[in-house]
Amino acid sequence: MEGKKTLTKSLLETYHLLHRYHMMWYGRNFGGLDPWQGQGRILTALRRMHNISQKELGFILGIRPQSLGELLQKLEANEYIRRYQAKDDKRALIVELTEKGESFQLQKPEYDELFIGLSINEKKDLQASLEKISGQLKILIDEEVEKRPIDALY
Repeated sequence: MEGKKTLTKSLLETYHLLHRYHMMWYGRNFGGLDPWQGQGRILTALRRMHNISQKELGFILGIRPQSLGELLQKLEANEYIRRYQAKDDKRALIVELTEKGESFQLQKPEYDELFIGLSINEKKDLQASLEKISGQLKILIDEEVEKRPIDALY
């Protein structure tokens, strides 16, 4: 039983350190903008859509209008986006990326440096173990979704 606790603790510690490394990397390279959260998430979405009304963007991302407005204001102040009135509807604001916004997330962290101390066999063993853990997590998640389908989005 003690072995399970140690293994779980080691896995969670690794997860937290990886997340911290990830956030530090984005902080160093993009002023802390993570492409999966907050302002970074908006930029990532805009890279796919190019320009869109503020209202539609909020609906697609599931962000309340007030919260979206605050995030967009920060992005605009940092020159990642620009907003302007729609030609056909003066009440609507169109959001589009600037050149600086387009360059966001062109880089991603290279995690290869994390594995420098591992031999080829250790890397293969680690990958096999992680694939087993991922497979088990998928099974557990699927079982949980079957129990409570309303939570399937989480």
